[in-house]
Formats: sequence, structure tokens, C-alpha cells
Amino acid sequence: MEAPLSGKLKKLLESTQLLLNSHNNKSQWHTFYPLVCKLSEQYAAIYKQNPAALQAQLNLYKTHYSYATNLVVNQCVLTCALCSSQNYDSNLTELYISASLVEHLCVAKQLNKLAQHQTFNETDTKMWQLRHKLAAKVILTAKQPAHQIAHILAKLGKYKHALLDTPKIMLYDGASVLVSLANILALNVTCNEKQQHINFYKAVADLYIRTPNSFAQALLKALVAHLGQYIPGSQVVYADQAMVYLATDRLERHIIVNNANTKMAWYRIKASLTDDSKAWECNDNRLFLKVWDSEHVNIPHSEHSAQTPLYQLVKQIKAQKEYSFKALNTLLTPYPDVIKSVCIAVQHYNKERLPAKDLRHSLSMVGYDKAPAIIQGVLFKQLVNSIAHPLHAFLCTRISCLINILALLVKHNPRVQSERISLSLYAYLYYVLIHYSPNISRKITIDKTPNKSLDTPFSAFFGVNKIDAPHLNNELNELLSGDPWASALLNAEQLPKKQLNDAGQLWAALKVVAQRILQPNLPLTAWQQQILNQQLSRHGWQSEADFNQSLLRLGLHNSI
Repeated sequence: MEAPLSGKLKKLLESTQLLLNSHNNKSQWHTFYPLVCKLSEQYAAIYKQNPAALQAQLNLYKTHYSYATNLVVNQCVLTCALCSSQNYDSNLTELYISASLVEHLCVAKQLNKLAQHQTFNETDTKMWQLRHKLAAKVILTAKQPAHQIAHILAKLGKYKHALLDTPKIMLYDGASVLVSLANILALNVTCNEKQQHINFYKAVADLYIRTPNSFAQALLKALVAHLGQYIPGSQVVYADQAMVYLATDRLERHIIVNNANTKMAWYRIKASLTDDSKAWECNDNRLFLKVWDSEHVNIPHSEHSAQTPLYQLVKQIKAQKEYSFKALNTLLTPYPDVIKSVCIAVQHYNKERLPAKDLRHSLSMVGYDKAPAIIQGVLFKQLVNSIAHPLHAFLCTRISCLINILALLVKHNPRVQSERISLSLYAYLYYVLIHYSPNISRKITIDKTPNKSLDTPFSAFFGVNKIDAPHLNNELNELLSGDPWASALLNAEQLPKKQLNDAGQLWAALKVVAQRILQPNLPLTAWQQQILNQQLSRHGWQSEADFNQSLLRLGLHNSI
């Protein structure tokens, strides 16, 4: 039998306080990373089960826990809310919660002093200044991949300053922006001894106006839309009585309680509430624990995934198969957005560059033999776009760069359809987004010392160092049903260079050109230059100089 939500909440709060009080025991540092991971998983799970139960903690200052614990809990809740507002996957969400958990791992004592307006001594000042480095040092003692958390911690000081500074400073790491926002908001809304905190919406509004960062502003707007008009745990006035707002049900009825008496009175109302969304001191366990066991606030949340139907549709359409209009129309009729995108995707087959009028017109423009690959390409784009990631815009730019290079490489070869080849790249990016989302970065991880046996994997262009080859093979084969170009892509990464066939060498040539554009300071090896020359000749280019001129006209560059 599943534990009641109140029990989970209590355990979560106690575990957070215990974590903050344990950093002095150096012999236990190696256990912190798995503890943090488990705790972040619990935060994410409870938020998914009942968001209001955690959101209420923002307004309910738990007097029997320290200020530091209340602050860190609030920061983790805000991190959950920010991630949920963006539809980030569980891997990203748990990573960002972990960073929020450990940011103040070594300075709980100093946080409590700050709340009480006590003066720091020299040790306190030094600890506070080095808090992110100390937290990273503790978490990195684990012989596990804690470097992602440390990477976020390393930027928090700079990012928080930049988010609150008037001169615009470019901030490229969305993860650090998100965790910084959660911390800034938590510091502003958490109760302190002199009651200098402000209500949640004022904190968001002030930060929105103050920050020059557009990504941060988008996050804040999405956060407000996600949380709604009232914050759970807010004190409200209804029928001239002080009550506490808990949630809003599917019928837009507000669920409020009066906790003035031994037995709480519950109300469901459709009315505007006079609320104070400022945090307040609460020592009533019923409000931040027991009420969440009630069926009144157990509101089911519909989870609609745009990925599932698109994923199934991608698998149904085979690029190497020729379909009749009736067959394609039957498959695509339930997806009008896909048909509309297909009509736009075929416009470069039209001399006037006009989109097609409908699906039949699209098929007549490109031919029934080429249509499946174009349709699959549209589906893959939508599939990739359905996966939220802080680096989504960058990933779209990077995949577009690779596909443009690929199209140029085979431009003069009438026997090859670039749209069909590029499907493997989309499938690859989809795989990376699903299984390696926390590892994705702008950094290109090409080894400066070339591997004499194997070529660079495409994952390196998305910042991912290592990838599970057997798993990748299974996933791509399932998505593309043994497409020969997908097999060639996988072989180009996993077979020795000497064993690559012509198709595998084309993928290798694509990586050579991409490396020249995205990492121009990294010299090509003799093998890379040879492969490029061979493939240019094989696909109808008169010379490398001609290719380079055409490449220059594409205007491709590294976005960093």
C-alpha cells in the first residue's frame, strides 16, 4: 500500500534538514551524491503526484524547521515548478533540483544568521563567499557523475549577478539560469525574522522587470501561468473569515479551509478571493501535511504527451516504401498539423516557392517515391520540437547546420535524396534528447587527439561524450525500421575507419565539414581530408574549392 502523501512530505522535509546538517561529517561526503539524487527524485515525484502540496510550502513557513531548511525546500519547489512549466523531462528536473539542494549545503548556519540579521564573522564570510565551491567539492567526492551538478554550481554566483544587473550579459547555460531564478525567488519569498520577505507575485514581477535576460523572462512568465492566480497555502478572506487556499479543481472551484477550530471546515467555491500570497509562519501540521491526504485535494492531472502519437506515426511510415495517396491520406488525416507542415516542406520543389494546397497537391509536386521521406522528416521535426530542453533553440540550429551540409554534399547526385538521408540525423537527435538530456551542451566534445580506429560520433556535436552504442542501435533501428542510411550512420561511428563503405564514408565526410565550420581551429587529419575529397568527387563536385564556395553561401557558423 502506498504511503500517504503527508508521510512523504514529512519525510522529504526531514531529509532536507538532515542533509543540510550533515556536511561537517567529512567521512560521509562520498554518500552525499546518491542521497541528493534520491531526494531530488522524491521532490519530483511528489510534485508530479500533487503539485499543490509542494507549492503550498512556499507560503507556509514551518516554524519547527530552520530558516535554511525552509529556504532550500522553497528553492526546490520553485525548481520543480519552473521545470514543470517548461515540460522538462524527469532527468533534467532531478538534475536541477539536485543543484538547488546542494547550493547551500555547507552554509546552513550562515543562512540562519542572515535570516536573523546577525553579523558574519571572518569564517562565516569566507564560507559564504566559497559556498558554491565547497558544495561542489563535497558532491564531487562521490565516485559518480556529479560533475553536472558541479557545472551548474560553478556558474550560479555569476549568473545571479547577471540576472539582476542592468547591463546585458550573455548567459548561455539555461540550467544555471533556471536554478539561479529559483534561488533569487526563494530568498525573496521565504519568511525571515524581520518579515522583510515579499509575496510571490511581487517577487516574480520585480525580477521580471529587473532582469535583461529573455530566457529568464520567458521562464518567469511560464511559471506564473503554471501556478495560476492563487498560490496554495495563501491566506484568503471568504465570507468575512480568514481561511487558507489549497487548490482549484477541474471545474474551476477554489478549495479553501478554515483551520481555526479543532475540526477543519472545507469549502468549494466559485468566487474571487481576497488573498495574501505572502508566506506566513505556520505551526499547524494539518495545513502543510495532513490536508494533502484528503480526497478533496486529490485532483487528477491529465498528462497528454505529444510525443507518443508522433512516435508511432514515424514508425508506421517507411521512407523506402512507395505509398498510394489513399494510404498516406488515411495515415495523416488525424494529424492536420502534419499535413499543413508537409505542404510547406515541399515548397522548394515548386519554382515559385509556394506551399502546396493540400496533401494530394504535395504528393504531385514531389512524386510518390520521395514523399515518404519528406513526410517522415516533418514528423521528426515535430517530434524533436515536442521535447522541451533549455538548449532547444541551439539544438535546432545545430541539426539544421548538419542537414544543410548534408544536402549540399549530395546536391549534384541525382541518385540520392537528401531528405531521406537526413532522417537518420533527426532520429539520432531524438535519441540524444530522450536519453541524454542532462548531458547536452553547446560544447563540441571532439577529442583533440584523433582516434586512430573510430571516427567521431555525432553525439559530440551535441556535447555528449559517450553514448550507449547497442542501445542507440536498437532505438534507431526501431524508429527507422532498418533504413540503410541509419545503418550506415551507426557503422560510421562503431566500425573501424578502414571498414566503412561508401554510405558510411558520406557520414564521415559530413562530420569533417561540420568540424571545419564548428571547430575551425581543430586541424583535419590526413584520413579526414582523404574521405572528404573522395566523397566530393563521388557526389559530383568538380573540386573542393567549388564546394567551399557553395558552403560559404549557406552562411553556416558556430552559434557560440
